[in-house]
Amino acid sequence: MINKGVRLNNRYVIDRAIGEGGGGVVYRAFDSNLQNYVVVKQIKESASSLLESRAEADILKGLKHENLPKVLDFFEAQGRVFTVIDFIEGVSLADGLKARGWFGQKEVLMWARQLSRALAYLHSQYPPIIHSDIKPGNIMWNGKTGKVCLIDFNISLAFHKGQKSVTWLSGGYSPPEQYRSMEQYGAYLTKVMAGTTKQGAGVSSCRQAGTGQAGASTKVFDRRAFASLEPVMNCRVDERSDVYSFGATLYHLLTGRKPDVNFLSIVPISAYQIPLSEGFCHIIEKCMELSPERRYQNGIQLNEAFEHIYELDSEYRGFWRRRFWGNVISASMMAGGLLMAGGGLLVKDWEDQIRYQAYVQEAESFLEDGDYEEALAQIEKAGKIDGNRVDADELKLLVLYREGRYEECIWQGFSLLGKKQYRLKDEKDRARLGNLYYIMGCALLEQEQEEDAVSCLEEALEYEEENPDFYREYAIALARCNKTDKAGKVLEKARKMDLDSDSIAFAAGEIAYAGKAYEEAEEKFLKVLKETTDPRLRERAVLMVNRTYVQQGKDSLDKAIAMLEEETGKKENRQNKRLLEALAADYLMRAEENGSQEDRIKALNQYVALYDSGDKSLRVMGNLGILYREAGKVSEAQQIGEQMLDQYPEDYQGHKLLAFLELDKQQQRENSRRNYQNFQICYENARKLYDKQKGYGDEEMDFLGQMDEDLRKGGWY
Repeated sequence: MINKGVRLNNRYVIDRAIGEGGGGVVYRAFDSNLQNYVVVKQIKESASSLLESRAEADILKGLKHENLPKVLDFFEAQGRVFTVIDFIEGVSLADGLKARGWFGQKEVLMWARQLSRALAYLHSQYPPIIHSDIKPGNIMWNGKTGKVCLIDFNISLAFHKGQKSVTWLSGGYSPPEQYRSMEQYGAYLTKVMAGTTKQGAGVSSCRQAGTGQAGASTKVFDRRAFASLEPVMNCRVDERSDVYSFGATLYHLLTGRKPDVNFLSIVPISAYQIPLSEGFCHIIEKCMELSPERRYQNGIQLNEAFEHIYELDSEYRGFWRRRFWGNVISASMMAGGLLMAGGGLLVKDWEDQIRYQAYVQEAESFLEDGDYEEALAQIEKAGKIDGNRVDADELKLLVLYREGRYEECIWQGFSLLGKKQYRLKDEKDRARLGNLYYIMGCALLEQEQEEDAVSCLEEALEYEEENPDFYREYAIALARCNKTDKAGKVLEKARKMDLDSDSIAFAAGEIAYAGKAYEEAEEKFLKVLKETTDPRLRERAVLMVNRTYVQQGKDSLDKAIAMLEEETGKKENRQNKRLLEALAADYLMRAEENGSQEDRIKALNQYVALYDSGDKSLRVMGNLGILYREAGKVSEAQQIGEQMLDQYPEDYQGHKLLAFLELDKQQQRENSRRNYQNFQICYENARKLYDKQKGYGDEEMDFLGQMDEDLRKGGWY
């Protein structure tokens, strides 16, 4: 312990010890430079040895999020490493539990949403920053603002790529994989049962579970009873470990009882007699799955679950089911009334039907020839003759999908299903409606909206349960939702339906990739490349091989680039936008890693080629504008920024690019000639749209915000 009054780094005067966290001792100190209090954390020796360079330490200094403390400084003193962060006003939720016993859903849900955004931000860093010690004592609550702040994240797991375990435990909050072995777990549990290790915050009272005895544990450690946990012990500590601790923390806040250190005695939160929504129960119980594979895989997925929490409630799902079936029943009643009124079978005029079918067949021919514009024109003609037949709409979505217009495909699909009441005359029409859902599911997968893709593909199978391709995509969607066990069963069913071997290999590769078995996934996708004659499946396999290489690190990134260069050099792929964009992204990634100007120029050329070929997506234009700016091509960057405003008026990124360009322009001038009025306008426009989009985690926006504040304080406006 460091005594009060000791000055560290000729700047920080120790006031008192606040406590000891998983990574080291924490002090309140006075910063003599900034004239305010800060928190100084002394990193334990086991952690300090992992600080490989100052550059790595600066990663954390760049973090900025409203629910995380600002990391201010790192320094070495007396052979030890210290980190300095903001002093957060308020009380810890551990102290709140001692005072109140438990909290209600309204408060905890508000905090959970804030914390899930912070966790998503940490996990979205490269490499991901793992907190590794989430618990009520590491969450500060400001009663005046209602905000919570997640403190004391572990710097050793932020930097060291080889780090797979931590050397401390917070019993009840630490997941199984945080125990190094079954022996360590047994010893720890025995100490808890013997009363020699503190089990958790003392709570004056707790809410009782509906069944069972919360906190019950065996008196003697029996390794055999915990055999199911042994494969999980000492697994790699990663983002999923934080997810477990997050769920365990919410469990404690809501029930007033810390989860039992004995994992087999934890009573599900749904068994407690407390007013809690189904959606909230579902999220917490999924977080606290003992197998990491069954949890949310990172803070990003967790935050997404909180964004859609009400969709997990049965009342919500029941409402939409009732609405769907109400539409079906209404359509059936209307059809029945028409039949009765007509006194017989109501038949459409034969001439119109012949014309309708001719337009559909023409559209199919144009689609096969790659003439998407003409195909859509023929489909529109068919729709004017009969707007309630499914085959033209199915074909319309297929055209949009083949053209790569995935967002429009999804939007059109949901719009059509919401407006129309299709007449399903026979099994062919049912199969077409199934295919319509299937196409939407595929488009949702392309947009990485996996949960919605699962729903659409399940609907597709309701109408056409004998199509093995449907099962292939369903297995892929489940795998991407981290439901790998179910995905494997679905794929086995497809295998029995004689799904082609290349499709089986592709889906198996997706399942392996979802399980982070990247070498196995690579093997499966390379098998697809050797076997398949389907150009679309080959394209997907190339992209997935690229993703496996990227996941395997810097050396594999070189392999990814070499592969894509070879693929895009082939005649049939020279205009393939997806492969070209993947190659551009890889060049940019490698340039960021090694500072290669050559790779940055290659990335710029790739994005220029994509833009010139007609790809005006926000992603392509955004990257192109950034690269133009970095290359000093100001007028080109300005043009891209203005075009982004025209094509995407509701997105902030065009305004953000123009704000940077304006900032660059003024900083090249002498002080007396600077005028930041245009920068202020661009930034404020970007900020309004950014806030409207509920944006967070964009460091460039954070930088512009700081510049705006500095300019305002300096009187430049």
